[in-house]
Amino acid sequence: MIMKVDKLTRMLIRPSYARCNILVSRNLASESPKPFEDVPGLKALPIIGVLHHFLPIFGTVGIQQNFFNMFNILERKYGPIVKVDGIFGRGTLVLFFEPDHFDKIYRAEETNPLRPGAQALDYYREVLRKDRFDGVYGLTSAQGEKWRDFRTKVNPALLKPKLVKLYTPGLEEIAEDAVARLLRLKDESYGTLSEEFGTEITKWSLESVALVALGSRMGCLQDGLPEDHPSHTLTYCSRNIADLMYKLEFIPHWNKERSTNFKKMMEIYDLQWDVSAMYIDQAKKRIQERGHDIPEEDQSVLEKLLAIDERVAVMMANEMLLAGIDTVAFTTIGLLYHLATNQAAQDKVRQEIREQKGARYLKACLKESLRLMPVLPANLRQTSKEHVVGGYIIPKGVFAIAPNENLSKSEKHYVRATEFIPERWLVEKSDPLFYGNTHPMVTLPFGFGVRSCIGRRIAELEIEIFTKKLLNTVRVTWNGPPLQVVTKLMNEHKKPFHFQFETLD
Repeated sequence: MIMKVDKLTRMLIRPSYARCNILVSRNLASESPKPFEDVPGLKALPIIGVLHHFLPIFGTVGIQQNFFNMFNILERKYGPIVKVDGIFGRGTLVLFFEPDHFDKIYRAEETNPLRPGAQALDYYREVLRKDRFDGVYGLTSAQGEKWRDFRTKVNPALLKPKLVKLYTPGLEEIAEDAVARLLRLKDESYGTLSEEFGTEITKWSLESVALVALGSRMGCLQDGLPEDHPSHTLTYCSRNIADLMYKLEFIPHWNKERSTNFKKMMEIYDLQWDVSAMYIDQAKKRIQERGHDIPEEDQSVLEKLLAIDERVAVMMANEMLLAGIDTVAFTTIGLLYHLATNQAAQDKVRQEIREQKGARYLKACLKESLRLMPVLPANLRQTSKEHVVGGYIIPKGVFAIAPNENLSKSEKHYVRATEFIPERWLVEKSDPLFYGNTHPMVTLPFGFGVRSCIGRRIAELEIEIFTKKLLNTVRVTWNGPPLQVVTKLMNEHKKPFHFQFETLD
């Protein structure tokens, strides 16, 4: 009865809401837009910028552990458009809490989307090691035509549906080894895994990403690996890069290159590149020894890219190892947490696995988990021209932020927005839960448009295969407080983990 009333209410309200939006838009269009200086938000002071707003007790925002909490405070205080004056050498940020607003900007910028990367990585590739990269800066650092040229070359190798078929057997083998290893650790720790669980998931993620990026396994899941094994080196790099990136992005620009963190970051980038290059050289030798006379559908990603441009092939493999490990690990842990705390959903996934009915419900669970716990709390574009949005002039050079995690957890956009309900991705359009009732720009866990995540297809495959193998073997439960998230450059889980595993018959 409650659902019927809710459905009727939404049917009555939605048309009125749409008409109100049209009327507001017309009124705004008929008025002269306000200058950018009038956008409400956090004002900067000389030298310290906006730092005083983040002081405990006295600050407007205070100390917050993640962007979700901070953005909520800013929206409540300032409304749907919030300006944060330049912070530590970065340009001015503008948060748009109405999807229509950032939708207008993002689509207008789609011909040449600017998504600034981390300044330290840009410096490493474009200045410190300029000769090494020879003008090829990858998807993370490149902008404009350099980015478009790189993306055009790698798209055919990474976006074809046949990629799933090529890597499924190898990823299944890796998942089986990872689950077997987790079960051994589970028995040694009486069914509970805490600190070591995150490490083991990172090892599985690295092994999976390496299979795709390099065309071979690294051996991360073997017992008794020596301390100098390359997998330990890459795990160390992955663990430190995100933390150092975060620290460097919030250090004043004039001190950055003299800081200890900056020097350590450059050393880690070198280390990560050297290990990656070693494995890529080994892959090239294997390909040369085997020969190139094999069907295209059986060629690895690396092999296809080497045939196009060796510099692009090496950079893409390096980027996959740089960006793919922590993101896949975070998403997998988030999915397992939501299934552990929603046993009915876990049972449905397990039934789907055992009846070999595909992965329709599991895919819905992954979408729902990413809605509630995305890797990135927001999307970003830097404006390349002036826009008029929400009655304000938004100038060129502004960082336009879409706070997607906040929107995705808002009752304004989803029914029972904070609840884990995979069915919202499966029900008919007439159902109030149907995800399509909200604006299509609200939930964007893989980004938007031509700069959306190129590794989405393979990342989803890795996660689905591992989850199937695990849930077919154990029941996962959670025995602890709710899993918390902190934001650095991306979201990270607060440890320890409180997973428990019960072996199934």
